[in-house]
Amino acid sequence: MADRIAPIRKTTAEILTDLLAGHDEAMRFGGVEKAKKYLLNFFERAHSIPNAVKFFLYDLLADDAFRCDDIETCREAVGKAADYLPAAQEETSQRFREYTPSIRLYELGISLAMDEGEFEKALSLCDQALAVGLGKAYAAKKASIERMM
Repeated sequence: MADRIAPIRKTTAEILTDLLAGHDEAMRFGGVEKAKKYLLNFFERAHSIPNAVKFFLYDLLADDAFRCDDIETCREAVGKAADYLPAAQEETSQRFREYTPSIRLYELGISLAMDEGEFEKALSLCDQALAVGLGKAYAAKKASIERMM
C-alpha cells in the first residue's frame, strides 16, 4: 500500500497571518467589497479555523460589511467577534495586543445599538471596550450615552 500524504497543518499564528495578509491584499486591489468577499470565502474554504482567528475574521467582516451597507452581516459579525474575543486574547496574546487599537466591533456595535435605541446594549459595549483597554474614547461615549438616557 502507498503511504498517505499527511495533510498540512498550520498553526493558529500562521492561519492568522494568512487571513490578515489576504484581507489586506483584497482591500488594496479590489476595495472593501472584494475584502468582504475574501473574508466570507476564507470562512467557507477553511474547515477548522481556530477560535482565536475567528475573532479577527469577524471583526474585519463587521467593518467591511458596515462599509458596504450590509447592516445585517455587520450586526451578526459584531456579535460573533465578541464571542471569540476571549480566545483571541488567550491564544494570540501578542497579535491581539498589536491589533487592539484597530478593534472595530465595539464602535460598530455601539453605533448599531444606538440606531435601534438599545442604550443598555450600547453601554455594555462601552464597558467591554474599556475592559479590553480601549480607553478614553469609550469612556466619553459611555458618558454621552448616559446623558441621553
